[in-house]
Amino acid sequence: MHTHSAVAVGRTVNEQDDGTRRDRPAGGSDQPILRDKYLDYCSAQIAEIFLSLSDERIYELVQEAAREANLSPGSLGFDVMVKLVTAKLRNSVPLPDLETWIEDYTANPDHYEHLLLGLWGNEPHEEAE
Repeated sequence: MHTHSAVAVGRTVNEQDDGTRRDRPAGGSDQPILRDKYLDYCSAQIAEIFLSLSDERIYELVQEAAREANLSPGSLGFDVMVKLVTAKLRNSVPLPDLETWIEDYTANPDHYEHLLLGLWGNEPHEEAE
């Protein structure tokens, strides 16, 4: 059985060939700055794709996501529409898992630095529970 991984806001989602999904915490790394940079990188990739979409495509994605969530698109506020489209993109964009990204980043940081939004800051942040 094959598994396919995607990252969803700091969690790795393993999708089995049978369509089942299993979430597990991404990483387990003791390198919080690299984890923050990784999350910044993933956010930047999603943002870049979102911003490249036409108005028509965004509308289509809102319609699809609303239908999947049993919501009426006409009654959705802007924030909800953005969240729905972002979630659809996050689930469809192939992003590396944390460990793979850290290996790639460590080997070639110059390749990634220009792709970061700078959200990671200079100090690791404490996760809210």
